[in-house]
Amino acid sequence: MKNSIVYISRLLVGSLLIVSGVIKANDAVGFSYKLYDYFTEGVLGMEFLQPYTLAMAVVICFIEIVLGTALIFGLKAKLTTTLNLLMMLFFTFLTFYSAYYNKVTDCGCFGDALKLTPWESFTKDVVLLVFSVILFMYRKTIYPNRKFKDLKYILPSLILITLFSVGVIGWWFPVIFSILVFGLKFIIKRIDSNQWRLLSIGGIAALVFMFYTYNHLPIEDFRPYKISENISEGMEVAPDALPEITEYSWKFKVNGEEKIYLTNGSYPQVDGDFIDVETKIIQEAEAPKIHDFTIEGTEDDTQLYLSKDNVLVIVAYDFSKSSDEGFKRVKNTADAAIKKGYTVIGLTAESVESRVAKKSEFGLNFDFFFCDGTTLKTIVRANPGIFEMDKATIKQKLHWNDIDNLKL
Repeated sequence: MKNSIVYISRLLVGSLLIVSGVIKANDAVGFSYKLYDYFTEGVLGMEFLQPYTLAMAVVICFIEIVLGTALIFGLKAKLTTTLNLLMMLFFTFLTFYSAYYNKVTDCGCFGDALKLTPWESFTKDVVLLVFSVILFMYRKTIYPNRKFKDLKYILPSLILITLFSVGVIGWWFPVIFSILVFGLKFIIKRIDSNQWRLLSIGGIAALVFMFYTYNHLPIEDFRPYKISENISEGMEVAPDALPEITEYSWKFKVNGEEKIYLTNGSYPQVDGDFIDVETKIIQEAEAPKIHDFTIEGTEDDTQLYLSKDNVLVIVAYDFSKSSDEGFKRVKNTADAAIKKGYTVIGLTAESVESRVAKKSEFGLNFDFFFCDGTTLKTIVRANPGIFEMDKATIKQKLHWNDIDNLKL
């Protein structure tokens, strides 16, 4: 019985850690934005950690992938079960705090691929915490898998990873990543059984993957600004969107007693004296996928540019954090696009004075317009980044490192 519980715990926790780590590693920059939100004054009040959120995001993704593969192969049981328990305790506290005080509405546990409410995130972490406690309690029974016993863990783990990543999220890459890492471990283990070196395989794979997505763009875009999405349509409320549901509590004095009558807004027909009414939102109205997207110059030019063909948009939410090399390459591309008849504009959250200075500094042949910084960071994980839209439909989107791949 004990061995079965440990076996199931290793499979569930290990597999979910791998999926969670790979999904966040796909967009470590986006995960760092979520950590930044947690450390703001209105949440945890730990602003001194905000400059380090990207490094923290990378470390968390790295640890999740390494621990997940370690649990599947039974490597360094004392260390992995201890680190896993500490990590689960930390995230359980974080999601409880977020849910109880309603501070951060999305934990970012699975990046933008799967949105969980604060209480859903907390429930998920409690379940994982229970299995993590079991693994910690029975850590002395966990040993490196012997010979072909690896298959007893690898095959069920791949099934679980497939069910979650493909069945729930609709993305095959975590499965491919796991097959690659599991396969390398399985083969190398026949030659070299050193646990530290086997652990490093998952870590190296995680770092290579994050290095690629950081210097380019996420290989899978789960945001509402992905290629082929239409911004104008995304700004509209879907016909089947859930409406707001408000509960009204009407207080009346009836025959000398105070009574409460609940309605959805209509005034109750009560033979008594009205005292007071209180409202409570039971269900928030479902918002459009895209909000706060603007193209503002001296006036709101959003619809003007969303209605145009062949619009090339340069995104740089913060000039102080942008790449000078990136802007040099952006200038050459923008000049070439203008010669071919494209409309080129820039979007930034900077002031008018800063926009004029940036245009002068690099001799840019286009103007910058204002857009909310958070929206710009959502559109493209690059600073600067670039995307093309035709009548509000996104056709191409690139990191400045890949700007030469833009097809004009």
